[in-house]
Amino acid sequence: MDPITIALGIAKLTGLDKTIGGWFGGDNGEKVAAKVLDIAQTYTGSSNPQEALAMIENSSKWQHDIKMALLNNEQELKTLAFMNTKDARLMQMKALEQDDQFSKHFVYYLAIFWSIFAVVYIACITFLTIPEESVRFADTILGFLLGTVIATMLNYFWGSNNSNEKRTDQQSLKDLIG
Repeated sequence: MDPITIALGIAKLTGLDKTIGGWFGGDNGEKVAAKVLDIAQTYTGSSNPQEALAMIENSSKWQHDIKMALLNNEQELKTLAFMNTKDARLMQMKALEQDDQFSKHFVYYLAIFWSIFAVVYIACITFLTIPEESVRFADTILGFLLGTVIATMLNYFWGSNNSNEKRTDQQSLKDLIG
């Protein structure tokens, strides 16, 4: 079994699959998975990840302990997961130091292009008649624009909003404690 699969299994057993599980799919998913496995192996004292998974699977105490350990290391896991965004911002800071105006403003031109494209596309599929055979394509493209393009631009310029995620984790922590 590969490390990401085992780490996802551990996250699922602890109830943190929605929080931590999403981080396995990013560019640094293997690093996040390795950290989760390291935490699990350290707490269970097991020699390999599959053994740790089996121990956690068979014990609600281990599930609770590993969940608390993962929550205690949440910031480190989040930092590992989103390292690539930091690099993109550093790249843009270097680009702003150049004299070449196109390179200096490329990210902004790209964001303007996709913003205008998204607004025009949304307006067209909202107010124009779409042929019946194209409705699925229109829905797919709309989902891509809203879920990927616009979300990525907002995340890049203003950072990620994890308030719902934090609220869920705080509620889970309250449920564990009280």
